[in-house]
Amino acid sequence: MLALKIVVGAMTVLLIAGFGALIGGLAMQAKNRPAEAGFANAELTLPKDARIVETTQSGERLVLRAAQPDGRESLYVIDLGSGRLVGTVALKRAP
Repeated sequence: MLALKIVVGAMTVLLIAGFGALIGGLAMQAKNRPAEAGFANAELTLPKDARIVETTQSGERLVLRAAQPDGRESLYVIDLGSGRLVGTVALKRAP
């Protein structure tokens, strides 16, 4: 009977220690989690008299389609995490 009490006591201590380690690990993970990625302000310079015709989001990218008065169009690809311009695609019509 004494052996059974010792085993039950040891298992209780192990359970409490396990739950403590679990809660401590979750707290440390939450504390070390980086802040949400994002940016406060970003600036994109479009050509003079260009206007944004369409915007599309795909994953972490924002694509702006801009039209100029002379009929040319361009796509501007922006990274939403940093607000940085990733690239520009000039759209041309086939002859």
